[in-house]
Order: sequence, then structure tokens, then C-alpha cells
Amino acid sequence: MTTTKYTAEDIAQLRGLEAIRKLPGMYIGNNSVYGLHHILLEVVDNAIDEAMAGHCDTIQVTIYKDGSVTIEDNGRGIPVDIKPEKGQSALTLALTELHTGGKFEGGSYSASGGLHGIGAKATNGYSEFLEVEVKRDGVIYRQRFENGGDPVSEVEILSPKTGQVIGQVGETGSAKAIKTHADKRLGTGTKITFRPNREWFDSTMDWPKPKTMVPWDFNRLATRFQQMAVLNPGLTIKFADRRGKKEDRRKRTFHYDHGLTDYVRFLVEGQAPLFPRPLHFTGQNEDGSIVVEVALQYAGDDTQVYSFVNSIHTPDGGTAVAGFQAGLTKALNQFAGEMRAKTGTIKGEDAQLGLTSVISVRMTETPQFNSQTKNALTSPHVQGVALSVVYENLLALFRKKKAVGRAIVKQCEAARKGREAAKQARRLVMRRSALDVPEAGVLGKLADVTKGVDVGETILYIVEGDSAGGSCKMARNRRHHAIMPLRGKPLNTRTATLNRTLGNAEIKAIIAAIGAGVSADFNLEEMRYGGVSILTDADVDGHHIKCLLLAFFWLYMRPLVEAGRLYVAEAPLYQIKEQKGKKKRTRYAYSDEEKDDIVKAFGGPQAVTVQRYKGLGEMNPEQLQETIFALVEGDNPVLNEHLVQFTVDDVHYLNKAMNALMGRDAALRKHWLFQRWEQGENGGGVDEFSLPDGEA
Repeated sequence: MTTTKYTAEDIAQLRGLEAIRKLPGMYIGNNSVYGLHHILLEVVDNAIDEAMAGHCDTIQVTIYKDGSVTIEDNGRGIPVDIKPEKGQSALTLALTELHTGGKFEGGSYSASGGLHGIGAKATNGYSEFLEVEVKRDGVIYRQRFENGGDPVSEVEILSPKTGQVIGQVGETGSAKAIKTHADKRLGTGTKITFRPNREWFDSTMDWPKPKTMVPWDFNRLATRFQQMAVLNPGLTIKFADRRGKKEDRRKRTFHYDHGLTDYVRFLVEGQAPLFPRPLHFTGQNEDGSIVVEVALQYAGDDTQVYSFVNSIHTPDGGTAVAGFQAGLTKALNQFAGEMRAKTGTIKGEDAQLGLTSVISVRMTETPQFNSQTKNALTSPHVQGVALSVVYENLLALFRKKKAVGRAIVKQCEAARKGREAAKQARRLVMRRSALDVPEAGVLGKLADVTKGVDVGETILYIVEGDSAGGSCKMARNRRHHAIMPLRGKPLNTRTATLNRTLGNAEIKAIIAAIGAGVSADFNLEEMRYGGVSILTDADVDGHHIKCLLLAFFWLYMRPLVEAGRLYVAEAPLYQIKEQKGKKKRTRYAYSDEEKDDIVKAFGGPQAVTVQRYKGLGEMNPEQLQETIFALVEGDNPVLNEHLVQFTVDDVHYLNKAMNALMGRDAALRKHWLFQRWEQGENGGGVDEFSLPDGEA
């Protein structure tokens, strides 16, 4: 037993918003790409709450050249009055004091996504500066915070005509100043401008110029704003990105009059729908405290289920989605029985093949989520309400529109037959394991990890080519790294049939090496490694191989991706050696910009030698050990900074991209290439994966 002392000095109290920065997983999801975008969306979510309450119809989001962002709405404006018990303005408290907000008592908002009183405080806590302006009482109120939420000014009162400071909230004479300068035509609203502080985010993030840019993802944000507009018919969200050259700047405006049905039409665009118009219905519980709205359509083979609670996207679903799925399956079985269809019992997985649905729940009471990031709804009573609403409304629709009901039942029967045929094909492949198939010589080259090592601390590297594979085998740590070289380019599994995919030697080798099955039979718990990493050359062929492998894992081992266990290994592009000095330092660069910075730090071009790696085969084992296969201290020694986790934030966008760039439609691919060539990297900011009207 240890004798370490535990005293009052060991009890720490975090000051101000420091707790948010110390616990990013709790408050913003992580301090990487997800968390960065989360702090922006927290501010927009507050504006959405105003729209849901009927006080806001326009939101403007603008990204500036330096990465700072402004979110402005025409809602009621954050209250600014002094809170007597605190002696501070409500505006200051709303942006600095945890668990302070206007959504706890239920008087100001009949429905909102707020729960913890964190919201924009997380934004403030991660920003080098945040400035808020509120229009109320015919004047403008302003306050500025710096260094993660430290107020550098009081709540100032500005003249709406001159912009000059005419007083401070709470000081003597402020009421008179407001009355004198008020302009009743000013309207109301809140405007927040902030810039994230690079220092408080993960050092491994791709953020090359922290003083002059912030890596906001335009498409990621645009998708979320589109969803917000869909969920609030009549709301207009304007999104402008002013970064880059004038021709690269993008603007999008989102406004929908028909809500969820408009969004479902968008999600199935380019696919043949099973029936002409999406099904749409709304229902509620007895007291109206929970309202469930659903729109759905069947098209293609992919399943897309989007769920929202008080306009908050819940990507991991939760109780509302569970209720929806149960209600859908129950209604289909009831209708199939009434029409005496010879389908047998319809299973949930068959009812969801090709399904695209959007579920929106509005609650008057505060919803319960699994965390501040609100990935899943956990309010238990919502499940029963959702099940009842979906079952009763769908059954009524099926009885009224029998052709639609029959079409869905037939779709489910086809899905069942396809599932059983696919299962049989997978069994035939797995029965003759790739480990025992002579033609799958690739797996014969597998360099496995030492037996007895904790699976969670191992990773399988799928390496491009025998030459690089040989170097990697010499560089690896046998306890933690498994190496499997690939021969040639993998199959494009996006267009290949199931039988052809499962009959491909390299694909069979990958399936057997991972050891967890494939497709519907894939079992995450049976994986032989804690993770899988793709390692290719940094050239065109390498990127192509990487895309083909990512597509395979997404289509046939999606749980691996969703569990965050798929990675892409980043190999260095340059080695820079110092020629002078006692230590003669060596550094690696992963971009031209990083190389230039290192060369400058080492004394300029004349003081260094620079080696450009054209491929992995040019790196010797020692160099690979120092970079790709470096072990680190911490919970998992294999997860070094050179492994980039492959995550999917927008399933619809990914599927559209795969259809366009890896599918059979050559016209769509040609359009995308020409658009990029003519209008630059951003493609002019239009929907890059759709053909213009009239083209085919």
C-alpha cells in the first residue's frame, strides 16, 4: 500500500471558464476539429432557440479572413440588467458563469436545446477574444472578453446613431442616457464576434498558420445550418465565408417553407424514390409537452436517419430514434398482416434498408442528453411517445395510401431476401478463410504482433507495396505494430458487386487479418487489433489507394469507422538536417510550409540539407521509427501524432461524394472536375456533387 499524502492542498478549484478548457470532452466533445466547430455552433444554437420561441427569423454567420466569426440574429437580445444577487449584468453572467442561462425555469422558452447553462460560455472559454453587442431598449450594449473569458470592459451603452459610449449598465445616469439616445426603430438582436485561441486546442490539429487563419470547414457548417433552417420553416440563415481570394469566397442562404419534406427530398436527390412524395406526419402526447414530427422516403440502398431535439442534432440518435424504429417496424407488420402479404415477420433491419428519414422532437421540458455535446437524447419517456406517434400515423397513411404501403412492404421483403443471400455469400467466403487461401498471398506477408499483448495497444498497418512493407516490418515494434503490404490497387468496392468484392484476394486478406467479419456480420469486439491504419505514399497513386480503402471500410466495416478505430498514417514529406552546430539537429516536415519554417529556424538553406521523400520506400527503418512508428507515453502507446482518425460528420455528403467520384456516372464526375478546374478549389460554392438542370 502506498503512503502518498492527500491533503486540502490537493483540492483544486478552477477559476472562471478554466473548467471548460480542462475538461473539453465533457463540454465541447474534444479540443480538436469537432470541438472547434462546436463552439461556433453553440452560439448559433442560442439564436435558433430565439427562432423556436418565435422571436427571430434571420441569422447571419460570417467567417472573416483571419478566422474570426460573427453570428448575428434579430431575436430579443440577451438581457443586460443587473442581477441584484450577483451585482453583475445578466449579459456578463450569461457569458462567464457556468450553469447560468435563461432556459432553466421555462418561462422565456417553451422549447430549447439548452440544458447545462454552458452554451456560449464554452465559446468564450476557448477564444482569444469575444465581443458581444446587444440591441435592446433602442440602444446598443457592448462588452468585450479576452484570454478565455476575462472581461476587459464593463457592459457599455452605445448611441445607435454615433456608436459613441454614452454610459455603462448599472451606473448612475444610465437610464437617462438610454432614454435620451434611444432609437425605437433600431430593433432587437444579439451579435457575437469571436476568434478561437489556437493554444487551447490539440497540438496535432492541422492548423498551419494560427495567427492568420482558423481551419473552419465550410461544408460541415453549411450542412448544419441547412438542417437548422429545415427544422424551422420560415427561418433564413445566411452564411458567408470571406476567406481566401475574392473568387474563392462562398455564400449560402438557407430558407425552407416545407421543412422536413424539403430536407428528405434533398437527401434522396439523384436517387429513384419508391413513391412520389415523402410521407410526413406530426403527433404529440396527451398534454402536448412532446411533439414528434417525421418525414421519410425510400430510395437507394443506404440508410439515413437524422434526428433532432429542439433543433439540436443528435447524431447518435437515442430514445426518439429507438421509438421511431420500433413504431415503423410495428406499423409495417400490422399492415402486411392486414393485406395478407406472404412476407413473414418484418425485421427492423429490413425495414430500414434504403430508408431516409428525419425525426424532429419538440419538448417543453428540458431534454436530457448523454453529455453537453448532445449526441444522443436520453429522456426515457420520449421513446414511448415516438413509438405511438409513428405507429398510429404510419398505419393510418398505409391504409389510406395502400399503394405506398404495399411498395414499402415489398421493399422490406426484397431487403430480407438480399440480406439472406448476402449472409450466405459471406459465409462461403469466411468458411474458406483468407488465411488458408493460397491465392491470397498478400496475407502470407502479414507480420503479426506478438501474442499476449493487449489488443487495445495494437494496430494493423495496411501498407502500399512490398518495398515499403519491407521497410515498415524492420521499423515496427513487434509488440504493437502489425504490417500487411498490399499488392497493387485495391478494388473499387463502391461499384463492385458483393460477390466480386468478397472474392477479391486483397479484400479477403484484409477481412481475415482483422478477424471480425464483414458487412452485417462485422463484430467490433472480435477485432484482432485495437485499430487499423492506412499507410500510402504521398503521391497521386497513394491518395487513390487510400480513397479505395476508406471506401471499403465505410461500406463493409462501418462500425470500425464509427468507433473511431480507423486511421490514416501521415508520412513526412521532408527530412531537414542541420549541417552546422554541435547537435546537428534533424527534423521532419509534413508540408512545404513546415519545411520552410524549419529551414528558417536552422539558419537558412545554406545551413541545412533537405531530403524529399518521393515514397515510403525511400525512408529507412530508423526514419520510420522516428516518425510513423514512434511510440508515445499515455493510455495508448501506438496513438502518436502521425495517426489521423478517420471520422464522418455528414453521412449524406460522404455518400454523395462517393457516388460522384467513385460511382458509374461519368457525366457527374466530369462536371465535378471541370467545375474545380474553372472555378478553383471551392467550385464556386455551389452543390459540387450535383449536375446542373438539364444535364444528364
